[in-house]
Amino acid sequence: MVHYFPPPYTPVADRALVTGASSGIGRDIALALARAGVEVHIVARRLHRLEETVELAGDARVVPHVADIRDPEQVEAAFTAAEANGPIPLLVNAASGAFLAAAENISPNGFAAVVASSLTGPFHVLRRWAQPLLAAGTPGAALMVSSALAAREVPGAAHSSAAKAGLEALIRSLAVEWGPRGLRINALAPGAFETEGATEGMWSDDRVRTATLANIPMGRFGTPEELMGAAAFLVSKAASYVTGATLVVDGGWRLSPHPFGDQYPARRR
Repeated sequence: MVHYFPPPYTPVADRALVTGASSGIGRDIALALARAGVEVHIVARRLHRLEETVELAGDARVVPHVADIRDPEQVEAAFTAAEANGPIPLLVNAASGAFLAAAENISPNGFAAVVASSLTGPFHVLRRWAQPLLAAGTPGAALMVSSALAAREVPGAAHSSAAKAGLEALIRSLAVEWGPRGLRINALAPGAFETEGATEGMWSDDRVRTATLANIPMGRFGTPEELMGAAAFLVSKAASYVTGATLVVDGGWRLSPHPFGDQYPARRR
């Protein structure tokens, strides 16, 4: 894990809220912000995983809040607690959810669950974050974690691809609506990184792992340092004129005609 932002990037605010901060990219960004001196409020569903993030932060100011972003009432409660000292100027949403399945095997509930985690939930978070900032005329910046394969024809991930494409469309729309009122919203779109969740999930299948590597033009997975540099830019003052953008960090993976070769579930026979 990388728990720091590379110089010369400076976060745009001294207070932030990060969802999905119990593991993976969300945890890395939360810890990097904390090490940069930002007061970070972290949100996820499992308290013990949030407490692990707090422990990793050491003496840095990290405050846990248990909430499921799919539930607007829980989102409201988390923000209300985090805003004891005023609106939160910096938001990072890394909470998401997906699973691999051929489209004909995805149940209506399964499809709805992925859309709730990757599109509807992020909307709840963005809306609640923006409301007090807009009311007060306070500037702010939000970073939403998407995917390098958003809107791609990805067999086995039709639900996730559709939800992430919707997320990026939402970001562009809100950038237009809220830009004149001082809010910036961008997306970070990672490709194949060996995060905790991915290593335990899709990269644990040797066939998928090998086929994926064969379809990344740079021939390797990304490193945490490479992803953190992109995140640091988007939440920094250096990106003050960037909004409605998606920064793809994937070694060219999205350019492959078949990102997972023949090993994705819908291609297996």
